[in-house]
Amino acid sequence: MSAQSLERAFRIIDRLIRVMEPLDGSLTDTLNFVVNGETVTLSFMEFTDRIDHVPTIEENMKLLEYEDDRKRNSYTSKPQIQKYDYIFNGRLKVVIENKKHFRDCQSYVLEDRLGDIMIELYEAAERTKKAREAREEEERQYQEEQRRKEESSERYDIEVDRTFALTNMAADYEIACKMRSFIAAVEASGVSDEQTGKWVGKLKVSWGRDFWTLGDLPPGREPPFFVWKSGEKVAGLVGWS
Repeated sequence: MSAQSLERAFRIIDRLIRVMEPLDGSLTDTLNFVVNGETVTLSFMEFTDRIDHVPTIEENMKLLEYEDDRKRNSYTSKPQIQKYDYIFNGRLKVVIENKKHFRDCQSYVLEDRLGDIMIELYEAAERTKKAREAREEEERQYQEEQRRKEESSERYDIEVDRTFALTNMAADYEIACKMRSFIAAVEASGVSDEQTGKWVGKLKVSWGRDFWTLGDLPPGREPPFFVWKSGEKVAGLVGWS
């Protein structure tokens, strides 16, 4: 932008903020408007006119050198000199949030549209607010979904652990039943061998009446894999709670 148009842009901003300040409007350090708590960008652009380019002295010298070189070497490259120049013409365009724009024209100038520009600033702030709230809601739903997935994963892990524990309990119970049946069969056979009798006695301590069953467990008590009763190591139920 030209210096003259830059000053004009500052004057337009100043007039806008003077009207909006009583409505809690303000400016940021980068000259963006804060409207209803939302930041709204407002940018200026100056139009240009295209005119034929007048070669400079240096460009004319390059052209002369080119003509001389071409006479001696047909492969000499011609200097790249622009055909047109673009000069600022003082006509401004203001763009709000890279969407809505106002510009100088034959019917009016920007200063005549300050009311419309201010209205658009408030409408842009409302659009920005709705877009922000939509993003926040989307993020909230995403976080909620992640939380549900984590809770579901934790519940799944707990169920796996419980199933594994119950499987171990069933296996222990099956072993205990077999051992009790075996002890009963040995006793029924009438074996009187002293060594065998001692061995059967130890089995009865480990797998007979002292073996923990579901009904033996105190309320809220969870036994370990092996427990000690009366100084003897006996099998217990695993993972029951």
